[in-house]
Amino acid sequence: MKRFAIFVVLCVLAAAAAVGVQAWRWRERKLKEDVQNREQSAAENAAAGRLGLKTPPLPPHPLDRRIALDDALRLEPDRRFLLAARELAGADVAARFSDGRWILSSGGREFGHVAELPDFAELMSALAPLGREWVATAKVTGKAPRIRAVRGHKEAFAAIREAQTRWSRGDHGAAVLHDAASAAAALMLQLPRAFDADDRLDAHALALSAADAAAGADVRGQQAVLALALGYAGAARTLAPANDEPALHAFVTLDRRKLADAARRKEAGPGERHLLLRWLMQDANEQGLLRFIGAARDNEHISVPTVGQILLHGDLQVVAAASDALPALALAELEGVRATAPTDVELVRTLMTARNSALQTLANNEDLRARLATDLGQADTAQEGPLWRGADTSAWYAAATAAGLLGSGRSGYVLRNDATGLADELGTWPVPVAAHLSRWLKARIAADRGSLDEAYEALASSRLPGAGAAADLLDAMAKQSDSPDPRIIEAVRVALRHFDSRPVSRLIWAEMVRAHTRDLDRSGQLIASVVDKAPGGYPVDEVALARQRASIDRLEQLALDERLPFPARLEAAGALADRGPKAPAERVLRRLGRERPADVETHERLIRFLHDAGRPADALAAALDLLRTLGDDDSFRVASARCAAARQLDAMGRHEDALAMVERALPTEVVCAYRIATAQLAHLGRKEDAENLLLAHLARHPQAETAATVAEVRWRSRDDAGAADALAHPPATLTRRDFREIGERFAAVFRGRPAPDVKRATEALLQAGIQPQSILELGPPLAKAGAAAQAFELYALLSQKMPPEKSAGALFSAWGALRAGKGASAAESWLRKQLGPDPSAPAYGERLDDALWELFHNRPPEPAFADRLALLRAASIVRRGERGARRDALLKELADPLARWKASLARSIGLSGAYASWEVRLARYVLGEGREDDFADEASDGSRPCEAPYYFGVRAAAETRVRDAAAWYRVALECRNPEQPEFIWAHRAAATLEQDRSLPAKLVQAAR
Repeated sequence: MKRFAIFVVLCVLAAAAAVGVQAWRWRERKLKEDVQNREQSAAENAAAGRLGLKTPPLPPHPLDRRIALDDALRLEPDRRFLLAARELAGADVAARFSDGRWILSSGGREFGHVAELPDFAELMSALAPLGREWVATAKVTGKAPRIRAVRGHKEAFAAIREAQTRWSRGDHGAAVLHDAASAAAALMLQLPRAFDADDRLDAHALALSAADAAAGADVRGQQAVLALALGYAGAARTLAPANDEPALHAFVTLDRRKLADAARRKEAGPGERHLLLRWLMQDANEQGLLRFIGAARDNEHISVPTVGQILLHGDLQVVAAASDALPALALAELEGVRATAPTDVELVRTLMTARNSALQTLANNEDLRARLATDLGQADTAQEGPLWRGADTSAWYAAATAAGLLGSGRSGYVLRNDATGLADELGTWPVPVAAHLSRWLKARIAADRGSLDEAYEALASSRLPGAGAAADLLDAMAKQSDSPDPRIIEAVRVALRHFDSRPVSRLIWAEMVRAHTRDLDRSGQLIASVVDKAPGGYPVDEVALARQRASIDRLEQLALDERLPFPARLEAAGALADRGPKAPAERVLRRLGRERPADVETHERLIRFLHDAGRPADALAAALDLLRTLGDDDSFRVASARCAAARQLDAMGRHEDALAMVERALPTEVVCAYRIATAQLAHLGRKEDAENLLLAHLARHPQAETAATVAEVRWRSRDDAGAADALAHPPATLTRRDFREIGERFAAVFRGRPAPDVKRATEALLQAGIQPQSILELGPPLAKAGAAAQAFELYALLSQKMPPEKSAGALFSAWGALRAGKGASAAESWLRKQLGPDPSAPAYGERLDDALWELFHNRPPEPAFADRLALLRAASIVRRGERGARRDALLKELADPLARWKASLARSIGLSGAYASWEVRLARYVLGEGREDDFADEASDGSRPCEAPYYFGVRAAAETRVRDAAAWYRVALECRNPEQPEFIWAHRAAATLEQDRSLPAKLVQAAR
């Protein structure tokens, strides 16, 4: 018994000793990890400082960060309804989000609840109690008769002025209120809306409509008009009365034939004809527009609402003319001057004549802006009351003028060599948004010149002319950045202040989060929240959603649906050609070509499709058919068609014919003509002619694309030094994004040349001072073109010129090219001579997964490297869905039957997680062990807030939890250190996700 007791004691002591040794080792690991985490945190803070990030980071805990990100990216309710509520309540209104909905309150009293992304009907219902209180206070009496909702703007102005006059005389009848509310809605529909220039004006119309409904009027037609004006197409379709408002009903139900019939009836008014014009502009129907203008009555074709619609024209010359005419026409209407213009000449001339006619009362050299300022200040001074004020008339014409100014800014920025003077000029106009327009254009110019600070400040602190202007600045900033860039990720969050839940803003925001943060799921939900309620109401966005969902059948349906605007159908056909079966795509493109035989863009898409399908003869035939249809003149449209034909002749190696084809287009100075002509001259050995034409091209078009063309032509002429000089001293800053485009041209030139030629061209680029990281972008197009030997020369040379910490990526790209060209054995032998201490991360990042096994046959002796390799192998296996010997071997390597006991013991002694390295535990999770909750608490330090969400996303994607994967990749992008590999990998992985339509519409929150 005594011996047994001694034995037991010895066993206990041995176990205690073993536990003590294990605990000591865990403690040592914990101390090392703590030091590493502090260093990684310092590195992230330093990176954030270098980048100039200005906002505080989100909470580090992955689950908390995911929740905080949802809060940070949530759109507030449509501000126009909040302003309407304030007008009705006579007090400030607040919106607070709680339990999945917005709670609206005024003066501390809740008056409504709406969904996270509320629709028109829901928001109007929230205004109802305030409307009833307003009606009671105003003592509205009686019952309102039915009034036409669709009216021209002059009729609407007359009606609302009369209503306010009667109201001021004490007539507070329901009929007066109904007339005013209906007229206000009609005015909002007729208002030129290049952007929402005056939310307060929209809010006033909403407040009147809510009060009108509370007074018992039939507001279906009125609210249908208002919903359409404010962008709520689904609500407009639901509300529009078919019998009372046939033109409106036809428009919102996409019945173009009934719309045309209703607008051409003898009793039809300007309001019905305006709806027809809206459809023609959406349909980009040039011939229909000319017929509409030819049949115009009483100079309606140059009214403020009509010219406001022409701002949406696809030709910038037309936009510029309409933008110039609109302020003059607004002035003429304010002064009662009758402007005239012919109906049977080209559109630009019509608009120019209209402008001159509108200004007929101005003295020589009299400043239009000063005269407009006076007229706006004196507009309807006799009107002052709750239904309409002189300030409302002024605001309407100021908003119309602002739409013209924005058109001038957008067209002038493209058509002028330097738009700086235009930006200053815009700020001098006497309308409230002039300063915002000027600030936007100046920030855009600065961003395009590579200075992002001004654009960031404009997003962060300035008012901008609408959500589209904010998106425009984000796009400009992104073009000057290398994705992924924490500055752009931050700028997207900062830009949220310019967006709200109104449909147009929601759709623009969806594109921003998709394009700049790879947030495909959030983007898809935002788009679906709008388009699913109104099929056909937002056709371009419907195409985008179908493309994102990879719904080939839906793309074909959209492309063939004649009820939809033609540009959206063409967009669907293009997406179908890119993703779908060839036969349906060709059938759709040819059908669209027959519908618009003179539309260059449609036929260019068909030509490109036939070329990509390996049918050059058919592509050329389509190009020549287009030219025959258009005729032989010197217009821009024919020049574009000549470019399409010349491009195809060039691809077929018929350079003499291509040059002859495109030379006729050179007088128009279209960019494509210069590019193609110079390339053909280089092909034909006419180096001096090519160089002269290049210099002329550079003088007329000092843009980044021109520098790319110069480089391409000089490469074809074997002038590598000259090509390098063009890229080293471009007329506009070249980003890595530009170098990706240049890479396509580089591949087109060098894929058929000996590999040493690539090396010489690369050396010339390096000697010219171009950064190796930019030159690296020339490699992927070479590899994609099958030029493995040429790609190897480029990558191998660059790997020697890059800093050690960045050379591994180039090395593995070279390894991949060599492996494709000479086999795995030769590639492995070469790479082993070049490798640094940890090449596993670049191999994984370049998706060269086989290298993770081929280069490391045995477990590395360094524990940290071995654990990191195990994690990357686990992620590689899971992201590729591999089931086999490699997975089994890795599972065996990572297996630990005592893992649960060790984890429990480590927690009990205050060393939670230290029983195994962070990488090993994460590798086990990636392979299916445990849940996110098991690791999230330990993922708050160092680089773990960057790492954990990425690997959570990898496993979620493998388990087809696509929405969870998208959410976790987006969380990983909140990492503020661009050198963190998982930050870059998350950005790439997010772009490859496609929405799983079998999942419910609500965002999966399984980890919460």
